[in-house]
Amino acid sequence: MKHKMIYFGALLMLMTACSDSAQVRDVKGTYRYKTTGKVTLEENFAGATKADTLVANLDNESGTLEVVSLHNGDSLLLTFDPLNGDVSISHGIADGKRIRFAPYYRTLEVPTVVKYYDTISIGAGILIHDTVLVRERKEYEVYDIRVRGYADAYDNNLVFNLQYDGKSQSSLRTLRGEGIQSLAKRN
Repeated sequence: MKHKMIYFGALLMLMTACSDSAQVRDVKGTYRYKTTGKVTLEENFAGATKADTLVANLDNESGTLEVVSLHNGDSLLLTFDPLNGDVSISHGIADGKRIRFAPYYRTLEVPTVVKYYDTISIGAGILIHDTVLVRERKEYEVYDIRVRGYADAYDNNLVFNLQYDGKSQSSLRTLRGEGIQSLAKRN
């Protein structure tokens, strides 16, 4: 009988140690998310005293988010799976109604509008008039970025406040973005 009590006590302690906290139970699950915001692109030229800066609106990004309990107190695993991108993973903790997660790294395509100027000559004979045509085209540049931030839980929603910083894969530009918002709704 004494052995059964010891086994029962050990089993009870094991179940208690592996259980989720109330905060983890409130936030774990599968979500769909949408992210939007603005970033500042900065390029430093050799010998220049001032950097060339540009503000770019990010394309809306959507995907799925899986928040999984690690059965270690308040520990979580967050898996971000954008529709057109690579999967990113971060570890976090549930701290009341806030999720704090470790910075993670990913790539980001940033759209910029490039203006092209063409001059055409219109006229006949001696009356020739030059006209400048301005055309715009959206181009994308890929950045390696670090994502930091936190999320607040509201019923079946997580509201992320994110910060981006990183470097371009093809130029000398750097990227900074604060206050980037993401809303995740539980499926």
